[in-house]
This record gives sequence, C-alpha cells and structure tokens, in this order.
Amino acid sequence: MKTYKKDSLKLKKQPLVSINIPTYNSEKTLQKTIESALMQSYDNIEIIIIDSYSDDKTLEIAKYYDVKIIMCNGGLLESRIAGVNASKGDYVLLLDSDQILQVTSIKRAVDKMKLYDYLWFYERSYNSNKFLPSLYDADRILTQKYLREGVVLPRFFKRKMLLKAMENIPKQFIDIIGAQDHIIIDEEIKKLSKKMGGVEFAVQHIEPDSIIKLFKKQYRWGKTTGSLYNKNVYQHLITKKNKFRGFYFDEISLSLKSFMLRGLRGVPYFIGFYIGRKNGN
Repeated sequence: MKTYKKDSLKLKKQPLVSINIPTYNSEKTLQKTIESALMQSYDNIEIIIIDSYSDDKTLEIAKYYDVKIIMCNGGLLESRIAGVNASKGDYVLLLDSDQILQVTSIKRAVDKMKLYDYLWFYERSYNSNKFLPSLYDADRILTQKYLREGVVLPRFFKRKMLLKAMENIPKQFIDIIGAQDHIIIDEEIKKLSKKMGGVEFAVQHIEPDSIIKLFKKQYRWGKTTGSLYNKNVYQHLITKKNKFRGFYFDEISLSLKSFMLRGLRGVPYFIGFYIGRKNGN
C-alpha cells in the first residue's frame, strides 16, 4: 500500500477533511485522482473510495493506496450518500474519479470555511490542448465567469450540514439519480444555508477525448435523467441544468467553442433522455 508521511503535530491542529470518490470502471483516471489527493499541502485528510462493483482494475488501483474502500450497488447519488455516511471529517469534498486536485486546493478550502458553509471548486479541463478537452475548457471558463448561469455547484461542505441536506432527498428516487446528483444536493443544501464561497483554480477535469467516449457518457447521463424526469421529481432542476448556455460577444471564441460542445453533447444526451422517459428505467 502506498502512503505519504504526515506530520502528527499538524494533524492535531487541523480539521479532518474526508475526500469522497465514487468509482465505476475508473481505471484510466483513478490513479491521477488519488495521487492528487494524497499530495495535498493539507495533511489531515481521509480518502474514501465508493465503488459500484467495477469489473476493470479500479479496485486493484485503489487498494495500492492508503484509502478506505466501501462498496455500493446503487446510482451515483446513492454512492455519494454512502460515502458521506462513512466519513469522519469535519468537512467533505465530493470529488469525481476523473478530477485532479491542485496541490493547495484543500488547504485553501479549509481556510475559506471560516466564512462559508459550502464551496464550489473552480474547474479547468485537463489536456486542454486537445480538441474536445479544449471545448470543455471553454465551456467551463464561461459558466464560471458568468455565475448567473446557475450551473456552478458546490463540492466542499460542512459534513453535518451535508448530511441534513441529503436526508431531505426523497429516498424512493435515490437509487436512480445519476448525473443530477450535484444539482439536487445544491437544491437541498440551499434550503439550509446560502453561504457559498469559491476556491479558484482548484480542479482539473479529465474530459472525454474522443467522440465515441463523449457520446457514450452523454447518452448514459441523458437516459438516467429521462428516467428521473419520468418520476415527476426535481423536474425544474433537470430543465434548468440542461438549458442552452448564453452567447457572450465579449468572449466570442469561447462562446463558439461552448456552443460546439453543447451541440455535440446534445444529440446523444437527448436520445438517451427520450429512451429513459419512454422506458422509465
């Protein structure tokens, strides 16, 4: 098992941060994600992998590191909840298995929590010199520059408040909630507090680098979203999340790239959405 040295004196003075990483067949990206968590300038962390019974090398990779592993046979939101319930930290970071933390992200987040109850992490795309990641990068820059889009969502929380928010999500729908997990958590936590801050340049996201990968991902998200919409729950959030981005004439290049991405993502997403609504599963 790979471990990193920690200063025991520092740990006594620092709040514990639980980094939760849901996984399913994440062998291509998980190593970078875990390494970025372990290399944080902030010492007092625990890493929890919540795996949905991967059939690739995901668990083999996770077991190489000093992390806690739990199994969950549900959807993405159910994995998030299982991870938070297993967390011991004062704070919880909901990280994805295709995200890479900047080395000071956790430290800066903990410092900001003196003023806020939860935080969003500013994201950029990994390998943005490649075509598709460059489109994702442009889209992320715009959505985070113009926060009024309503699609910048928190990832770092006070654990007790996050647990309360999760308790208010209808339990009968938890196992089918996938791509909508963050926007639903955002909806529920804002009923408890509106004190949200942000951490600049905190995360790089490993995006699909081929059309096939993009289509598979968006089709899957569309199908789970259609199934949820069919259940008549959180419909206003689903509509809000998938509205088209604004076009900003002071950012023409970025806007064109963002619109191109939305077009590429839209076709498989709405095919999946239609099938999800039709089949209801």
